[in-house]
Amino acid sequence: MQQVVDSKMIFANILQQKGYGCSVIAKYMGMNHASILHYFKKFPWYLKTEAGLRNNYERIRSEYFNEYDPVYYLSENELKKELFSLRFDNKKLSSQLSKVEDQLANVTRREDRLGEIFQLITERTRPNTEPTILSKLRRFYNGVYDN
Repeated sequence: MQQVVDSKMIFANILQQKGYGCSVIAKYMGMNHASILHYFKKFPWYLKTEAGLRNNYERIRSEYFNEYDPVYYLSENELKKELFSLRFDNKKLSSQLSKVEDQLANVTRREDRLGEIFQLITERTRPNTEPTILSKLRRFYNGVYDN
């Protein structure tokens, strides 16, 4: 029976935090507004003295207001499993990051050498003329390196 009363107090207090008045809450819950006022009056004291109520309230409130994080309710073994899993994922991601950084460094070195040429082509090529420019560049390069 106490769980039902605790649940009603928690629900009423969350609705009050959302800005609902005592009469609206009482009507919604099918109760007398005096009962809701009594909940509001006694609830702070119960939170201080009843650990079970406080834990339930904090969990429900955080979940309702999108602050819920299930990690707070995991056992020690579940937390260890999660920690090991995250360590593994972290190592894997670090390895992938190193590979991507190396690839970026290679591309950057390659582009540094051709940076001015690329900039000239980008600035001077008009939209929709790319096929023509490519054809002319191919003819140019075929003539430049022929012996």
